[in-house]
Amino acid sequence: MTAMPYRRFLCAAAALALAGCPGHKTSQPPSGPGSPASATGPNRLVVLLVIDQWPAWAFEHKRPMLVGGGFERLLREGEWHRGRHPSPATLTAPGHALLGTGEPPAGSGILANQWWHRDLEKIVKSVEDPDGPVSSARWLRVPALGDAIAAAGTGAKAVSVSLKDRAAILMLGRSGLAIWYDKTKVTWTAKEVPPWLAAHAAAHPIAAHLRDVWTPLDPAKLAQLSGIADNAPGELGESGFGPTFPHAAADTKDPAEAINAMPIGNELVLGTALAAIDGEKLGADDVPDLLAVSLSAHDLVGHGWGHESWEMWDMTLRLDQQLAAFLAALDAKVGPGRWSLLVTSDHGAAPMTEVARGGRITTESLKDAANRAAIAELGPGEWIASAKYPTVFLSAAARAKPAKDLPVVMKKIMYALRSFPGIERVGLTTDFAGRCDTRTGDAFEICMMLDPERSGEIFYMPRRGWVLHDAADPTATAHGSGNDYDRFVPVIMLPPKRTPHAPLEKVDDATIYMVRISTVLAHWLGVTPPTSLPREPQPPPAPAP
Repeated sequence: MTAMPYRRFLCAAAALALAGCPGHKTSQPPSGPGSPASATGPNRLVVLLVIDQWPAWAFEHKRPMLVGGGFERLLREGEWHRGRHPSPATLTAPGHALLGTGEPPAGSGILANQWWHRDLEKIVKSVEDPDGPVSSARWLRVPALGDAIAAAGTGAKAVSVSLKDRAAILMLGRSGLAIWYDKTKVTWTAKEVPPWLAAHAAAHPIAAHLRDVWTPLDPAKLAQLSGIADNAPGELGESGFGPTFPHAAADTKDPAEAINAMPIGNELVLGTALAAIDGEKLGADDVPDLLAVSLSAHDLVGHGWGHESWEMWDMTLRLDQQLAAFLAALDAKVGPGRWSLLVTSDHGAAPMTEVARGGRITTESLKDAANRAAIAELGPGEWIASAKYPTVFLSAAARAKPAKDLPVVMKKIMYALRSFPGIERVGLTTDFAGRCDTRTGDAFEICMMLDPERSGEIFYMPRRGWVLHDAADPTATAHGSGNDYDRFVPVIMLPPKRTPHAPLEKVDDATIYMVRISTVLAHWLGVTPPTSLPREPQPPPAPAP
């Protein structure tokens, strides 16, 4: 990859992603029996559907078994590609920010799901507002799709729905209606809850599902499809559930949390998204509105049991049915052929480490090793504030040490991290952050993962087959690396004025660069892409310690 200005890269990437670019036309096979009519009339509603933690390798493996449901309809009306995330920041918050803004962390400022804030001297969540009681896009440096719609001044609306606040908020930015699940109140919430949402929550109370029991649709079929036992090595369970079916929410310590890791989580999100169409009158006129939907339960099931598990197979088969009903509801509410849809993911995930012959590393063990390395040079103390992926932050006490002492400390910390068999790469942030336009190859991609002002002093990345987790939250599998299984995700596009065809059986060879997703959606919406709107001046690189 030759060096080029970062903003020019976003545009140049389009040439490598023609299938998803405005103005590019693809030939389509003729309609098959039972195919819906070709899209006609104006595009009234654009839908962004995010299946959280949806690796390309897993979907491509499961595709032959997904027949007659929602996925087959998507592949009968749409184009199917692999999408490539631009950096190793393959986490929920950076991924959703990327989809909404077209910017990786170097531009968006969203480093991870949470990170150490040097001035506040604490961990901040990606949508935490230290000055307010409600989650917000405070830390987002750039406009997102909701802001692009607001800037256009057409009167179009933008609504997002997710179980996760960070997913709902970061797809839209500072404008639009972001809706998420508040488990403390066991209901839907927003910065300002509209009357229709309160009425929907009262009519369909989430609390009614706190005693739900997740049992498999067909155990024999799951055994056949997966080729493994229900309690395969490495499966741990999630949100209080054990490794094997059945999974009863009421048997967990926190049923309100447990429903996040059940298929009912997807059903609740899709039902609320359809209620938003009625409540906000989305798609009611010829000015396209945006509906962004993120299915967070898919992510938690992946973490708890892995993509090879009975649980993920059962989740997928149920999602296939749920998507069929959702697409049919779009036809009924908006009109056949009068909505467009793009379905993709914020990141992928690793195969089970037991299969990949890798392992698991706790972030606490990395922090402890880094601190012990610093102690060898600086003496007893707490010299590391955080080691959550992808960067290590020095504590205020360490940063207060004489500048001449810190280079040796940093070198010893990097040696300590490199001693872990599951850590592949370690480096100084100051060597890679900022001036991404001057970098090429791996250095360019690492640069796009780092914010010159907010990132920690040292970055690290896990080796292939190894996953990271917190000691208090062990996982069957995870994401957060530069490996292909984390960076490649499905991209299925049902554009306006599409023509149905025979269901696609395999993915197209063209790669979609995920920095382009927001531009494609903006084109469908008829608004200026977020990447072309005014944004905050980027901070200069932090001086080396």
